[in-house]
Amino acid sequence: MPVRRRRRIFLLEPEQVEQVYQFICQYSRQFGYSPSLKEIGDACFMAKPSVYRYLDCLQAQGRISRDSRRARSIIIIDPCKR
Repeated sequence: MPVRRRRRIFLLEPEQVEQVYQFICQYSRQFGYSPSLKEIGDACFMAKPSVYRYLDCLQAQGRISRDSRRARSIIIIDPCKR
């Protein structure tokens, strides 16, 4: 009989979601291309799996778009406020 595993549900802090988004906006404006996952993680003090979750959240909100097959493929859809 197959073992059923529960999916962990992680609650993401809205402040941290906004922090990740603002970092992406700032970095994109400064350098002309999107940051890497490592750069986002270093700037926001989080591990790469957490960065994935926050990017998934931003994508679900319609604020960014990305291609998982390409590096630095984050595209800002919702204009940055700062």
